[in-house]
Amino acid sequence: MTLTALMLCTTNRATAQDILANGIYYNIISDTQVAVAPAFYDGVNHYEGCIILPERVYCDGVNYDVAAIAPRAFWQSAVTEVQIPNSVTMIGEAAFADADQLTSITLPLGLTAISRYMLAGTAVTNVVLPEGVTDIGMGAFEDCTNLRTVFLPMTLQTIGERAFGYCICLDEIYSDASNPPLTLGDDAFEGCDNIHVMLANRNTSLDYQDDPVWGNEDLFSLWIDEGLAVLPAMRQENMVENWTALTLGNSLAYKIYGPDGYLIATTAADRYFLPIGAQSTDYLVVPTTLMYDEEDLQLIATAEPTAIEELEEENNEPQLTILGLDGTIYIGGDTHGLWTFIYDVYGNLWYERPSVNNWISLPGQRVYIVKVGDTVRKVFLN
Repeated sequence: MTLTALMLCTTNRATAQDILANGIYYNIISDTQVAVAPAFYDGVNHYEGCIILPERVYCDGVNYDVAAIAPRAFWQSAVTEVQIPNSVTMIGEAAFADADQLTSITLPLGLTAISRYMLAGTAVTNVVLPEGVTDIGMGAFEDCTNLRTVFLPMTLQTIGERAFGYCICLDEIYSDASNPPLTLGDDAFEGCDNIHVMLANRNTSLDYQDDPVWGNEDLFSLWIDEGLAVLPAMRQENMVENWTALTLGNSLAYKIYGPDGYLIATTAADRYFLPIGAQSTDYLVVPTTLMYDEEDLQLIATAEPTAIEELEEENNEPQLTILGLDGTIYIGGDTHGLWTFIYDVYGNLWYERPSVNNWISLPGQRVYIVKVGDTVRKVFLN
C-alpha cells in the first residue's frame, strides 16, 4: 500500500469548496483532478495539527487525483507538520504563508517551482527541495526565522528576491547545483550572514567562488561535501488512523524507497509517515546530502499491520540544543546519563565520554557530527 489512500467525501455545496473529505476541502479543477482549498470561515483558516494529504479522494463515483494546493490554502492556519503526496505538481502562492506553527514539511517529488511566499513566516527548520525544482519564487522562505538547513537540487536555476530574506538562523545550504543558481536582485539572502554552503567538489566550489553573490565571503563560506560517516538516529512510532511515523530530523536529509524499490520521498522533515496496510511492508531509508547517498548507513523501516495496537514506549529523552561558536561546541539541556560522541565527516572519532561538560573545544575550520544520546547535529567550527 502506498500513499494513495482513497478518502470518502461529502459534497460541500453550501460553501465555495466542492468536496470535504477527512477534514480537508477540495475544489474540482478537471474531470479527474482536485486542488486542496482553504478552510476559511468566520475569518479563520481552520486547518490545524498534522496534515497527511492523500494522493486521491473519492466522491460521487469519481476517483480524483490530488494534483494541486491552491494559493493560501493553509495561510495563517495552525498546521504543525505537512506531508504532501507525489500526485501534487503545483503549490500556489503563499500556500503555507504565516502558518507560524508549521515546523516541518515534505514536498512532492514532481514539484518544479517553489511559488512566491509559499512558506514565508513559518517555523520550518529543515527543508529539502526535490530534484526537478528549477525556481524559488520571491519571498518563498522570507522571515522563516527558525530555518537552519536547506537542501538545493541539481536542477535549481534561479532564486527570487528576498527568497531567504531574514532567515536569521540559516546556517547551512547543501547545493547539488553544479552551476551557481542565479539570484534575482541582490537581496535574496537579505538579513542573513555566515551561511555554510556545501558543494560537490573543488571545481564546483571554484565556480561558486567566482560568482558575485555566492563568492561573497561576508555572507557565505564554501565547503566541499564529504558526506556523513556516522549513523543517524531513527525512531519508529506507531500512530492512530493506520499510520506509522519515522522520527528523522537531526538536520539531515533522507531518501525513502518503497517496497518496489522506487523513490517515494526526499525529506528533511522531523517525521515521515508510512501507511499501515494489510501486510507487513519494508521501506528503505537512506541518509543523503543530495550529493552523496550514504548507502552504507541505510536503515529499514517496517509498517506492520498489528503495529497500531503495539505502541512503543514513549521516548522521554530531553530536548537538546547543540551549536558551535569560536572553536567551541556548546550543548544545552539536560545531558545527565547521556554520552557525547563527536566525529568529523570522515568518521574519525574526536571525542567520546559521558556528557559531563557542556562545552567542548576542538580545532576549527572543520565540520563535526555531534551525537548526544539520540540527538544528532552537524556543527561548523570556524
